[in-house]
Amino acid sequence: LLLDGNGLIFRAYFATATRMSVSSNGTPTNALYLFASIIMRLIEKKDFDDILVALDSPGKKFRHKEYVDYKANRKEVPTELKLQFAPIKEFLNHCNIKTIEIEGYEADDIIGTISSHAKEHNVNLQVYTGDKDLLQLINENTTINMMHKGLSEVEPFDADHLMEVYGIIPRQIIDLKSLMGDTSDNIPGVKGVGEKTANDLVKTYDSLDN
Repeated sequence: LLLDGNGLIFRAYFATATRMSVSSNGTPTNALYLFASIIMRLIEKKDFDDILVALDSPGKKFRHKEYVDYKANRKEVPTELKLQFAPIKEFLNHCNIKTIEIEGYEADDIIGTISSHAKEHNVNLQVYTGDKDLLQLINENTTINMMHKGLSEVEPFDADHLMEVYGIIPRQIIDLKSLMGDTSDNIPGVKGVGEKTANDLVKTYDSLDN
């Protein structure tokens, strides 16, 4: 099992931010509690050999060198969430779950690299994320489990399900995103092209180059 750590931590925080829980010393614990609950439920399923959690490194990433305005629209991480990163890492350490964090890279990059190695070595990989970008990694060894509401609503994507839902193959996710852009990352696409138009164009012409 490979988890998009930052994606799940942020989702856990914002899903419970309106009912903030705190520890006895006043430290916020809402993200920690929900994130830990997700991890424990995955462990209880016992259908894996190992669990890894990929994390973003702090500071600028290599993409900022290519595009200065990358994620420039992102708001500052709430202090209440910042205070929970260390306890979350401590929790994972107590669970003997390895975290991977590489300076200048995001969790997505780590997940993509591990997916590539998994295919090369014929290892089955179950990725848990809420980020549609990772659908491009789907192959015969990698399944992307899209988490809509924690573990209560998980949609497993293999190549067949991706075709069923979006009508495209994994490599075309890159072309789709190139055309429509990504507002969450402050990446502009083609002016006037949204997801539906981009999807129609990719299905008609196969690739961005075409």
